[in-house]
Amino acid sequence: MRRISRVMIAAALPLVAGATAARAQLAGIPVYFNPRGGTGVGVAANLGFPDNNAGGGTAYGVAASIGAGSATLTGMVGAWKGTNFGSAQTSFGADIAYKVFGGGLLPVAVGVQAGYGSIKNPLASATISTIPVGIGISFDPPLFPLKPWIAPRVEFQSGGGVSTSSFRVSAGVNFNLLLGLGVHAAVDWGKLPSKLNPATPSALIFGVGAHFNFHVPMM
Repeated sequence: MRRISRVMIAAALPLVAGATAARAQLAGIPVYFNPRGGTGVGVAANLGFPDNNAGGGTAYGVAASIGAGSATLTGMVGAWKGTNFGSAQTSFGADIAYKVFGGGLLPVAVGVQAGYGSIKNPLASATISTIPVGIGISFDPPLFPLKPWIAPRVEFQSGGGVSTSSFRVSAGVNFNLLLGLGVHAAVDWGKLPSKLNPATPSALIFGVGAHFNFHVPMM
C-alpha cells in the first residue's frame, strides 16, 4: 500500500507544476491509456466521434510520448467541432502514466495516469478545464494480436465559475503490426458533470487511430 501511495503522489505532482499547460484528454476523443508503459518515443494520430450527448461532431488530434523507466509522458494537440459549434475549437493536452507492476513477460499490467487540460467552450464563452485521474489495466495474451485495456477514472472539471466532477471509463484495443506500426480503437463512457451539463447525464465517445512506436519493451 505504501508503494501504491507513493506512485499516486508522484503521478499527481506534475498537475501542480504544470496546471496551466496541458490536458490529459483532447475534447471529443477517448482517454487512451497504455498501462504497460515502455521506453523510447511514440507518435499517434486520433479521430473521435462523440454522440449527441457528448456534443456530436468530429474531433481529431495528434500525440507524442516519451517513456523512461516506468513513467511515460504524453503531449497532444487537437481540434473539435461540436454539432452546435460555429467553428472548430483547439484543445491541448498532456498526461503522465506510471506503471505500478506488470509488463514484459507478464500478461497483465497495472498503471496510474493523471493530467490536466482545457478547451474553450464557445457556447458558454468560457474555458473548460479538466483533470482526469485514473487507473488502467491491460491484458497481453501470448500469441494474441489484440491487446485490450480498460481504465476507470474520475474527472474534475471547472469552467465559468463552476466546479464539478464525474466518473468515466475508457476501454480499447491495440493491434500492433510490424516495425512499430499499429492501429487502435477505444470507447469512452460515463456521466457528464451535472453542474456543467444538467440535461445530458451520460455520453459516449468512439475513437480510432494509428500509432508508431520507437519503444523498447520493458522487462
